[in-house]
Amino acid sequence: MDDAALVRKCLDGDQQACKQLFDAHASSMLSLCMRYFTSKAEAEDAVQDGFIKIFQNLHQWTASGPLAAWVRRIMVNTCLTSIRKKFPETDFDLAEHHQNLTVNPDIISQMDYQRIRSLLDQMPVGYRTVFNLFVIEGYQYDEIAEMLQIKETTCRSQLFRAKNFLANRLSKEYPELKLSL
Repeated sequence: MDDAALVRKCLDGDQQACKQLFDAHASSMLSLCMRYFTSKAEAEDAVQDGFIKIFQNLHQWTASGPLAAWVRRIMVNTCLTSIRKKFPETDFDLAEHHQNLTVNPDIISQMDYQRIRSLLDQMPVGYRTVFNLFVIEGYQYDEIAEMLQIKETTCRSQLFRAKNFLANRLSKEYPELKLSL
């Protein structure tokens, strides 16, 4: 069944179609939410909240774009809303001194998912949020600034700091990497 037919059935109250929509996207949306939160329980709460919003606003989806992209956008926005509620004082302009290091992407590609996940979980929430939106989700600085209600320069700064944070952690844990300054 194509997306448009599935959405029509959901809007008509077909519970089986609603379950099908949920099942088709729940796993990938949980993975998405896990990148924004340090605990699985928080991510699961965000998924639940996100799907409530999805079903409440399903009538707004237009078949002009993929349903998966629309679902993803709602889920990202749900994560950001949850972060703002949980960390209302998050200062995206917090200065933290890190050396300006770079990491060879090949090194990261050789790490397992759990190790990368652990490193991301250690990041301050502001760094992790901007890093996820830019590097993983593919949003541009202007989009991130609008979503987080911050300046575009702050987005750039947060991404720079996030990358330095990761590089510093990697250089401490893997001194043999000989990261460049």
